[in-house]
Amino acid sequence: MVKLAKRISLVSGFTVVSRLLGLVRDILFFSCFGISLIGDAFILAFTIPNLFRRMLGEGTLSSAFIPVYSDTNKEFSKHHSDQILNQVVTRLILILGLIVVFICFFSWLAHRNGWHEETKWSDALFLNSIIFPYVIAICISAILVGALNVHGKFFAGAFSPVILNLCMIGCLFTFSVYFSEDGLFLAVCLCVAVLVGGFFQLILPWFQLRNQVFWKWRFDLSDSPGLERIKGLFFVGVFGAAVGQINILVSRFLAYSLEDKGALSYLFLSARLIELPLGVFAVSISTVFFPQLSQYFSSGNKNAYTESFSKGFRLTLGVLFPASVGMIFLADSILNVLFQWGEFGRGDVEVAAEILRISCLALPFYGIAAYFVKVFHSQKDMKIPLGAAVISFFTNLLLSLYLMQKYGMHGLAWANVGSSVVQTIYLGIKLKEIPAISFFWQKSFSIVQIILSSVVMFLFLYLINEQNLFGEDKWGNILKLVLLIPLGVFVYGLNLFLLKFPDFQNLRNKIP
Repeated sequence: MVKLAKRISLVSGFTVVSRLLGLVRDILFFSCFGISLIGDAFILAFTIPNLFRRMLGEGTLSSAFIPVYSDTNKEFSKHHSDQILNQVVTRLILILGLIVVFICFFSWLAHRNGWHEETKWSDALFLNSIIFPYVIAICISAILVGALNVHGKFFAGAFSPVILNLCMIGCLFTFSVYFSEDGLFLAVCLCVAVLVGGFFQLILPWFQLRNQVFWKWRFDLSDSPGLERIKGLFFVGVFGAAVGQINILVSRFLAYSLEDKGALSYLFLSARLIELPLGVFAVSISTVFFPQLSQYFSSGNKNAYTESFSKGFRLTLGVLFPASVGMIFLADSILNVLFQWGEFGRGDVEVAAEILRISCLALPFYGIAAYFVKVFHSQKDMKIPLGAAVISFFTNLLLSLYLMQKYGMHGLAWANVGSSVVQTIYLGIKLKEIPAISFFWQKSFSIVQIILSSVVMFLFLYLINEQNLFGEDKWGNILKLVLLIPLGVFVYGLNLFLLKFPDFQNLRNKIP
């Protein structure tokens, strides 16, 4: 328990640093670009390599690789596990290299020959031709990080995003704030900064794996039973990951096609803000619990597996549900304090707050769905996440096409909420070991305790806010956040304690 807590603290700690730096990066980005076409063009260009990163690196391939690598390392020898790692990395280098050459050449050619008359599409293609090679470094890095996690080493994976954010912040500060550059030139500089960050993101786990686990890299195109198992898991799961990532890409293309000025920027900004609690807690929890769930399932330890599953579930929901409630309540103040600088004005804050409140409704569902997917991956079951991704994609697409006609970018935000709800319900129903209905009555999941505590927290914050103690200016909003966020956390935590939340009770029992 102590070791698990330390690992979660390490991953969460560095993830907090990364997310805070990411927040600084986004503040600088919108301060420099505002709600503009070139800002939208960079966001769209950056989305495409991230699609491959989440699909091939941090997504399905990593989920297929970790259980097989873990089993091989446990049942056979280090030589065999090193061989599997080298086989996977070798194939990634070759396959991603070919994809990068094709996409970069196609994007550059389309931009050069003016295949699309609108400048915003041409700029997006040009920026994509520069930034796309980032996918090679980040996908290989993700596999190396997965190997390190199996050995109980989480530093490189937790610290890696910090590197990218530092590179992008350094670029924006140097070229925009110091040299006063803007427009397309600044966007190109930012693309180069991403490539530099990707290089260092690859170097860090490479050296940690070599120096601490004594991994020796060699080019290996041979086959092995372990590699065949990874291929079997990957080729089923990749379709689910591809559908999920195409879902994001389609949403952003639809937003980019709207006549609403900056629709993509508003949706991107809301997504980035809800990713803060999602990444800090939900991803950290699933990262630490995934190897553990894989080991318990492989060994047939059903009781330990169920206990680990329920603990991960209640920790995920216990953080994301109140975070969603709090962000909905404080949306305007958060955006005013963080983003109302430079080119991002008061009118932009008001529109962004509307989109953020809608997007926050999906936050708990995103977190639980992501956790459920990891649970299925720990069982080496890729088909159910595939079905969930397909259902989510078509739900989002149909809702988007219908709602965007009437409500523009607000409709796209509601479509994302609807698809996340449908995906989560489907995954919950498909869980074999735990009946979906048991989530609401089994004490180990603590859903009722979490919801009641969140309602009490909301009512408490609402009553304080109604006293008109804070002004509407920047300092008034800062004061509101400084006071209400800690008070909200305290009230929520106190209610969980009084309602005998399991993890609080375990902590209390250990105190002499």
